[in-house]
Amino acid sequence: MEGLLQAGRPINDDLTIEIAPATEEPAPLDVPSTTPPKAEVSTENEPNEDNLRWTRDFCAYPLRDADVTRITQTVLKRLAESRIVLPEAEALVARCVTALLVGHLVLQGPPGTGKTTLARILADAFDVLLLESTATSEWSPFHVIGGLRPAADGSLQPSYGKVSDAALKCAVHVRTDVTAEAEGAVEDSAPSRQRQGAWLLIDEFNRADIDKAIGSLYTVLSSCDAANLERSPIDLWFESEGRQQLWVPGRFRIIAAMNDLDTSFVNPISQGLTRRFQFITVGTPPTGDPTELSTETINSLHIAYDWLSETYGAVLTLASLEATRLVLATEISSLQALITGLRQTTDTVAGWPVGTAQVVDIMRVMLLRTVSGAETKEALDWGVADRLVPQMGQLDEFQLSRAGDLFEHTGLTNARAALQHLLDPHST
Repeated sequence: MEGLLQAGRPINDDLTIEIAPATEEPAPLDVPSTTPPKAEVSTENEPNEDNLRWTRDFCAYPLRDADVTRITQTVLKRLAESRIVLPEAEALVARCVTALLVGHLVLQGPPGTGKTTLARILADAFDVLLLESTATSEWSPFHVIGGLRPAADGSLQPSYGKVSDAALKCAVHVRTDVTAEAEGAVEDSAPSRQRQGAWLLIDEFNRADIDKAIGSLYTVLSSCDAANLERSPIDLWFESEGRQQLWVPGRFRIIAAMNDLDTSFVNPISQGLTRRFQFITVGTPPTGDPTELSTETINSLHIAYDWLSETYGAVLTLASLEATRLVLATEISSLQALITGLRQTTDTVAGWPVGTAQVVDIMRVMLLRTVSGAETKEALDWGVADRLVPQMGQLDEFQLSRAGDLFEHTGLTNARAALQHLLDPHST
């Protein structure tokens, strides 16, 4: 009997189990292999609280738009509006769009390079709701698929995992969208049109033992084609009868983001899992003319200033952005040169890919300290010491030595002292 029970299912040896006679397998849905029907929506599996079989009807509905160029341009426009600078942005975004039209996506790269923001903008450009979650080392199939959770009254209640919950929400969105389209309720260009689906963003993907947590979904994640999705429903063993199978919609996607630089507290990812996601690296912005401020530097100042104005503008007296830029001109140029130096790879020293988010963090400190009366050089010094140096713990001796030289050359005495303390915690 034990061999017939799936792992994770509750076992009660006192139960008498009656096996119901096999019933005839329902006929496959009459769904075209390419574009799904728009004129009508099946009501054979009408959604209700007692069954999830209706979700099978939406395996065959693909994403609304497959024009890579058009979607790419939409993403690039929104990246510019968000002041996000990516390396070779157009090619990078086109690869991401193509990956999502085919299946699931992992954005990997150093911290602070805009992976999570890019994921949000991609989802918005595809007109889907993005549900966000952060993986942890505690993740198991319970967190991904679901299981039974103790309730306040002592009973065990079904609890959906991240993927199951997102897939079900996606099915609800797809059904609402398809029904509205079939009834002619909205035009394709109507701003009030229902989101076409829901996706799941898993941040810090490799913080979890993701192969163990997501392994039972290997088959359903292997392809977003209708045929694969129809024959590979998610097994919700913990649910009531009629709700124990959930079919994943053809519009559902997972976008994961992971830091491939930090090797502490992360887990390896198997080849089997890498086959089910397309991995695309998001690196640091390109280095421009050192005599001019780069787009990354200017945008970072804008982001930091907007944050300061929106957060503390009511209690601080702020100069205009242009006036602030003039006051901090020397320090902004010094910061750009410092970041460029740290990123540079030479014959003897590997570059450290400092992300744009770290540049923004330093500028926030600079602006706060300066508007509060600190000297501009001191504001830069403390910004680097407090926001950048603590992240240098995994650099090798050559990278640390170069960082110390750059701090000394720039006159950042507090940053150099912080670096020395990082190397020798007993130093003062």
